[in-house]
Amino acid sequence: MRKILFAIAVLSLVGIGSAAAAPTPPQNTVLPAVSGSTRQGETLTADPGTWSGTQPITFAFQWRRCDSNGSNCANIIGATSKTYTLASVDVGNTLRVRVRASNTAGSRVAVSAPTAVVSARPPKSISLESSQSIVVYGGSAMLTGSVSNGQAGEPVQIVEHLLPAVRGLQVRDVATVHTTADGSFSLAVQPLVHTLYKATTGETSSNAVSLSVRPRLRVSHTGLHRFLLRAIAARSFRGRYAVVQRWSSPRQHWIGIRRVFFRSAFAGISPTIVSRALFHARLGGVKLRVILPRSQTAPGYLTGLSNSVTA
Repeated sequence: MRKILFAIAVLSLVGIGSAAAAPTPPQNTVLPAVSGSTRQGETLTADPGTWSGTQPITFAFQWRRCDSNGSNCANIIGATSKTYTLASVDVGNTLRVRVRASNTAGSRVAVSAPTAVVSARPPKSISLESSQSIVVYGGSAMLTGSVSNGQAGEPVQIVEHLLPAVRGLQVRDVATVHTTADGSFSLAVQPLVHTLYKATTGETSSNAVSLSVRPRLRVSHTGLHRFLLRAIAARSFRGRYAVVQRWSSPRQHWIGIRRVFFRSAFAGISPTIVSRALFHARLGGVKLRVILPRSQTAPGYLTGLSNSVTA
């Protein structure tokens, strides 16, 4: 009799344990939610919400496009991951995410509230500036800029407009650079003459940046009281003149004393041309320099100024 009662008790306990262990299907207690900026090109992220039921519970996502009131929704084909990037077709609409929670006991579905109405991407714009406005021929300047409302790694074309043209070239592409994560870009340039620079990406162009150029002048001794003047630029100055100046200590400024003419010019590394002038100066140890006036450098160049030497 005792054995029979013990067996009945064991069977009762097993039954109670089996009932307690029976799996229960998912039950939503907090609705799914969507986070992120509702602007074209931005990425939304789905939160599955809170669910009760036997663990583990797995979740499947389906993004749905709705009208501006959050109604008349339709599945977005292929949008079944936890995140969704807003496209142009979403502009003016709202979105919901439908979450299907599943476990061994079954599955249930819950849908989020609609997002705010999706707005269009702001128009793209490009800014451009230079580290300096004047360079000496052969020198460089740094162009820097930024693309607003673009994407990281976006190609930006740098274009220059030469004033005047150099050997038939007036407008040309300099280089293609790519934006960084914050939309910025930079490029070192060496203008040949007065040049306007612009940056373009797609159909969007920047403001124009102007870089002026001075010819590079060098004065050197060639003998006793003899000097050689070289003017280096992308054009010849043959037949034009420069002005020799001496330093006046009493007056503390430079004084022009004579003109010297460029009698020859030869080609350097293209497109460079070196113009030459020889002159004599006997100034008893006074410093001298040479200036190439704007009237003689134009078009394309500002006034040029040489190094100083002792005569």
